[in-house]
Amino acid sequence: MREKRQRPTRRLRYWWALVITALLLLVLGGGVVWLFSQPAEPAPSAKKAPDHNIAARRSSRRAAKKRSVTSADSVASATPPLTSRFTNDIYTTPTLTLRLTGAKIVTDKTNHPALFIQYELANDGSTLITPAAIWRQYAILRQGQANAKKSDITPLTEATLTDKDAQGDLGKQVKASQTPLAPTKKMSGAMVYTFVNKDPIRLQFIDRDTGRPLGTKTYEITG
Repeated sequence: MREKRQRPTRRLRYWWALVITALLLLVLGGGVVWLFSQPAEPAPSAKKAPDHNIAARRSSRRAAKKRSVTSADSVASATPPLTSRFTNDIYTTPTLTLRLTGAKIVTDKTNHPALFIQYELANDGSTLITPAAIWRQYAILRQGQANAKKSDITPLTEATLTDKDAQGDLGKQVKASQTPLAPTKKMSGAMVYTFVNKDPIRLQFIDRDTGRPLGTKTYEITG
């Protein structure tokens, strides 16, 4: 009698064990399926760079641009400004005004052709000046074609007038250039230069403080 009662109990326990095992398997299987169904998280290297990195790069570019502008401004400010001008036959500095008034061809004492250049000079400074010295300091005369090589450009030298011209009006103007000029005063003078051929003669004035060229007046030789 006892053996017959125990058999059903063992069978019942066996079935319950099967049911519980099946449920566990279902639960575990569902969890595994859910886990593998989730989207893969991107690798750290593929993630978008944080916003603060972008801001840092922009700031760096702005700083580089600012440095470039500052550098350009420094170069520009390192070039001294011009203090003189030469336009429309008038050369000016803070202390004088020189105006070209005429030119002609004469014969110098050595029987060579010479360019006689006339001018007016006003002393706008506060000290005595010598017109000829001012002219030699700021005026340069050269002869040669515009497309000539440097070796073919000839610097002109001052000429001496013939005795006849030296005693007349031409000589008086050249002599006036050697006479000191007081502040606020004006004068009329002339300079004379021997030239070698019929190539154009170019008169160039330079800036008083920097020596930079300002402009050129060209004299064409004809006849």
